[in-house]
Amino acid sequence: MALLLAMYQKMRLIREKNQLVLDQTKVSSKLSRVQKNIERTQKRYTSLFANLDSQAKMMQSQAKIGIQNMFGLGLNNNSMLNYGGMTGFVMNVVGGMMQQGGFKYKDSEGAEQTLAGMSQADIQKMMAEYMQNGGKFTPKADPDNEGKYLQNQYENWNPEQVQAFMLAIQQGQMAQQQQQFNAQQMCQQYESNVSIWLYAQKSALEAEQDAMLEPLNYEETMLELEKEQKDTRLQRINEEIETYKQLVSQEVKNTTPTFGLG
Repeated sequence: MALLLAMYQKMRLIREKNQLVLDQTKVSSKLSRVQKNIERTQKRYTSLFANLDSQAKMMQSQAKIGIQNMFGLGLNNNSMLNYGGMTGFVMNVVGGMMQQGGFKYKDSEGAEQTLAGMSQADIQKMMAEYMQNGGKFTPKADPDNEGKYLQNQYENWNPEQVQAFMLAIQQGQMAQQQQQFNAQQMCQQYESNVSIWLYAQKSALEAEQDAMLEPLNYEETMLELEKEQKDTRLQRINEEIETYKQLVSQEVKNTTPTFGLG
């Protein structure tokens, strides 16, 4: 009787073990699918966050270019041959001031005079000479001293024109510095606005991501708990089966006739 009971319990446990193994396979398959869904969701939102960062950088870069152009500081307004601070911005200021004229100066007799405006062609020649000479004008040779030059005298321009030109450069550089400051302030303000926008966009995206991941994470947790419970139960069943195997073996041994040989 003990042998039959032990064999019955052993077979019952084997059937339960087989069912547990099948259930484990199903749970593992579900868990694998859920984990893949979590991974795909996380990758998708990682890409969306990266796109937001790229979009913010592009907005800032484009805005910076636009602001610099608005203040006359774009790439087209700056010269690579920046001799004596003669950028494109400064060129525009100098050209306008020299063409307009109106510079005050005193002649040799001390009388105040007004410098007349120059033609665009002469202004271009002055600028070309200034930059070709590294920020200087060609001095006038001293006719009485070979190899010497006259002080404050120039080969192609009178002193008043040169003085007005240099003053216009100073005015242009001051105006450029002010515009650079204004552009920088506007760029900083825009960058701050973009940062606020980016924070708001990321916060909304994080909330959306959490809403998408929450049920998946919960399902993953439940499946992991179920798998852990089945693993624990399977371990116990294996131990019980081993116990009944030993019991059956012992009962068989005890009930087997020895015919006086044992």
